[in-house]
Amino acid sequence: MPEETSQPMSIRGGWEEAAPSYREGFALHLEEVSHHLALLLPSPLPSPVLDLACGPGTAMAALERRHTPRPAVGCDFSHRMLGFAREKVGGSHGVVADQDRLPFAPESFGTVISSMGTIFSRDPEAQIATISRLLKPEGLYGFSAWGIPSETALGAVSRAIVESWPHPVTSLIPPLESPYSSGLSPWLFSVTGEAGLEIRAHESRWLLFRFGDRLSAARAIIGTGRFALLLGGRKNLESELLERAMEAFTPYQDPGTGRVELANRYHLFVLSRRRG
Repeated sequence: MPEETSQPMSIRGGWEEAAPSYREGFALHLEEVSHHLALLLPSPLPSPVLDLACGPGTAMAALERRHTPRPAVGCDFSHRMLGFAREKVGGSHGVVADQDRLPFAPESFGTVISSMGTIFSRDPEAQIATISRLLKPEGLYGFSAWGIPSETALGAVSRAIVESWPHPVTSLIPPLESPYSSGLSPWLFSVTGEAGLEIRAHESRWLLFRFGDRLSAARAIIGTGRFALLLGGRKNLESELLERAMEAFTPYQDPGTGRVELANRYHLFVLSRRRG
C-alpha cells in the first residue's frame, strides 16, 4: 500500500494548526525572552504599539506588565493566535496579516515589538525598511532572535528531528536561525542604516529550557508550526513524531533525575528611527 503523502501546508496553516498546543507549551518557555525585551525598552514607550507576529500575546503581555499600558495592536497571520493574544491582553486590537505584507499606513506606530517572530520573515532587508516606514520619527523597534546554530541546543534538536524524518514532506520547514543570529553584525549595521534606523541597544543572553522529562520536552517542541508542517495533516504519524522527538532529546537528559535541560543563546535588539 503506498505511503500517505503530506498535504501541502502553508506556514500560516502550520501555525493555525499548532496554535493551541503552542500556547500551552513552547510559548510558556519564551516568557523569559519577552520579559527581558520589555526591560530593555525605555519607558515611557512611544505609542501606539504594534506586536508583529504576536503569537498568543506573550510579548505584548510582558510589555504591559513593565510599562504603562499603551494602545496596542497585535498582528499575526493566524486567526487562532490573535484570539489568544486578545484574551491575554485586554483592550488590545488584532489584525490578521502576513508580516511581510503589512496593511498599515506610514508612521502609524510609536513602537513595534516582536519576540521570535520577525526572524521568520522571507525578506528581512525589506521587512526592516517597512518597519522603519511604519514608525514615527524617533519610534522604537524591539525584537529578539535566536543565536547561531552552534549556540542553540534546542535548534540542534529541531534539526535532528527534521533531518531524520523518513516521510515525504511537501512544505518548506523554515529554519530557526536568521540574519540576526550573529548579533551586532556588519549586515545589521548596513541594513538598519539604509532603512534610516539606528541600533540603540543590544543584549546577548542565554535561555535555559527546563523540562521534567523527555516526553514533556518532545510535546513542547512538536507543538509548534514547524512540526505541523512536517506532519502535513497526517494524524497517523503523530505518535512516530513524538517518539523521534523524545529520542532527539536523549543527549540532554540527566540520567539520574530524568530532567532535560538545553541552553540557547538569543539576542535582544532595540532600534530607533532617525528624525528627518
